[in-house]
Amino acid sequence: MKNVRMLLFLMILASICTILLGSANFAFEKASDVFSRRLYKTILEKFEIPAREREIEEKFAESFDIKKVGHTTYYISKNKDKGAVVFTAEGPGLWSTIEVLIGVYPDLEQMLWLKVLAQAETPGLGGRIAEEEFQARFNDINIRPELKIV
Repeated sequence: MKNVRMLLFLMILASICTILLGSANFAFEKASDVFSRRLYKTILEKFEIPAREREIEEKFAESFDIKKVGHTTYYISKNKDKGAVVFTAEGPGLWSTIEVLIGVYPDLEQMLWLKVLAQAETPGLGGRIAEEEFQARFNDINIRPELKIV
């Protein structure tokens, strides 16, 4: 009788754990899909490619190739600014991690644009990095350093 109770307890516990893990995985997949759609929408907007909400994934697939190298995913434009590369990067801010989306011309020597995706800096100070006016400073700037021999 003691063994039957223990077996029953273990079966119930295993069932509960399976349900919880399955639910967590489902929630993670849904959140991942939402994040991907927002990222795709932002990239399409930066390339001025119109897409209705229900067309985002289709338009993105038509317009970009996705390449994963290590832990970084690169989005390569097929049409507008053909060969332009887009990727996310993150680094430390004063109060939080700052995540940006960077677009680079095909020659990899000039930045197309920069878009701040996430930040939690002080409003009015470091938080100004999220303003379009600040981000516009990075449009079409050279990113290859100039070497001068003196």
